[in-house]
Amino acid sequence: MATLLFILNQRAQIQQERRQARLARINSQLRELYGPLNALVEVNERLWEAMRESFLPGQAERRPGSGTPEWRRWRELALMPANLRMRDLIIEHADLVIDPTVPQELRDFCAHVASLEVALAAQQEGRSERALIKHPGAPYVSHVHDRFVSLKNEQHRLLKLVGHSTPPATPRLDPGAGTASPPQG
Repeated sequence: MATLLFILNQRAQIQQERRQARLARINSQLRELYGPLNALVEVNERLWEAMRESFLPGQAERRPGSGTPEWRRWRELALMPANLRMRDLIIEHADLVIDPTVPQELRDFCAHVASLEVALAAQQEGRSERALIKHPGAPYVSHVHDRFVSLKNEQHRLLKLVGHSTPPATPRLDPGAGTASPPQG
């Protein structure tokens, strides 16, 4: 009887250690890659929607070297810095990608940003070039969001299994004040 209890205890301990290791990996994926990536995607999507509703020029006028000063300002001060940060997150933390290889949506996005950098550099030199690779659009946005949600769900499931309480809710950004506000329950 004592041997059986020992074996069952060892097995339970091994399962608990595996869960904790999996939880540590997921926490790292969320903290270092998918959390910031998802937040940046959501911010860019919100900005893009607002620009489409108010002043976004036609596609031909959004090419480097053309467009209104307002469009260039938004591209250079808001959209492009976020794109660069997303690209850097993907490259720096490719080891944290859920998939066995870096997914096509992420590779396409990184290639788009690189080609846009070249086109913007040409603009600085007085030449007009277009980005060779288009933004992957909705497939990229969906991919990032779906992976983020999947990891959050797995994190919550594992937290229950390892006996931790659910992590506190993430503060929401109050758009009016520009500061984080506690979640509204």
